[in-house]
Amino acid sequence: MERIRSSKFNKPVFTCGEGVRFATPEVVASYRAGRLKTGVLADISCGIGGQTVCFAEECDRVYGVDIDGERLECARRNAGVYGVDNITFIEGDALSSQVVEQVADANIIFSDPARPAEENVRQTASLRPGIPMVMEAYRDVTNSFAFEAPPQMPPERIDFDCEREYLGVDGQLNRLTLYFGPLKGCERSAVVLKGDMYYRLKSGVYTSIGITEADEISDYAFEPDPAVVKAELLGELAAELNIKMGIVRIDARRSLLTSVSNINSPFFKNIYRVLDKVTFDCNNINRSLKEHSIGKALIRFNVSPDRYWDVRNRIESGLVGKTTVHLYQISGMIYIMEMLKSEPSNHFGTG
Repeated sequence: MERIRSSKFNKPVFTCGEGVRFATPEVVASYRAGRLKTGVLADISCGIGGQTVCFAEECDRVYGVDIDGERLECARRNAGVYGVDNITFIEGDALSSQVVEQVADANIIFSDPARPAEENVRQTASLRPGIPMVMEAYRDVTNSFAFEAPPQMPPERIDFDCEREYLGVDGQLNRLTLYFGPLKGCERSAVVLKGDMYYRLKSGVYTSIGITEADEISDYAFEPDPAVVKAELLGELAAELNIKMGIVRIDARRSLLTSVSNINSPFFKNIYRVLDKVTFDCNNINRSLKEHSIGKALIRFNVSPDRYWDVRNRIESGLVGKTTVHLYQISGMIYIMEMLKSEPSNHFGTG
């Protein structure tokens, strides 16, 4: 056991093994604890206690269960670090009748189960303890369950009657939480955390607008937060914004939304304004960059590693400006785009 500083936490925490690696970041744990605020909550796979401590800050009482005594001791010490004293720690198998009996007054059961370190296709069947096993073990305790699952899984791969909540932090997909029973608020949701604010987009609130496939970018382009993409809520986002948008497929993994108008939304990771569109020729690109007083150009299209710096150096040859642009390739054309700053917004959000 050791005490370390980690970017995941605001204070130095106690850890052992790979405890910090698998721990929930404090910003995520705080959000999730707010959503699951209740009288008594049982965290039946508490690890070193990152999520458990945040539950304790919101709930009246919390049970922290783990089968590993050393991890549990880390969690106990971390409760002291954060100054919470309303956690009862239990060492044991969360599926055993002895543990179930000890947490029989819980209103909510939360589980962050173990999963294989390497897996070709992430699936709920690989979680341990499995979701059906947990729900069966605690069926006489409550019907309110929340599980963490691998965020790489698309909604259609989760064959349960639950809400699938994808959560993004700093433009990166971070967590997937499955909410069962009374905790289910919709079929799919996306939550974006920005500072001390969170923004939630839900399915079923707005009628999804079909977004037209486009083969070119209009005046503005928007890179949606991966949580919105993974939750398959682009149509709902367009409906909420009440604006006609197109979608441009960059490659199999990346897409941009586009519109003739600039739009500010917390569900956009990046916002771009198109400065120019030229054919894919390094001299043409370089000429345009000089005309717009650009100093640096970031290549956002696929270039083989052995050619990357040759292309980059030719594109940036003789540039003296201070502005940085992003270069996207679509339908054989290079779009030169300036990233715009998004304005803080309370739209969609609660925080």
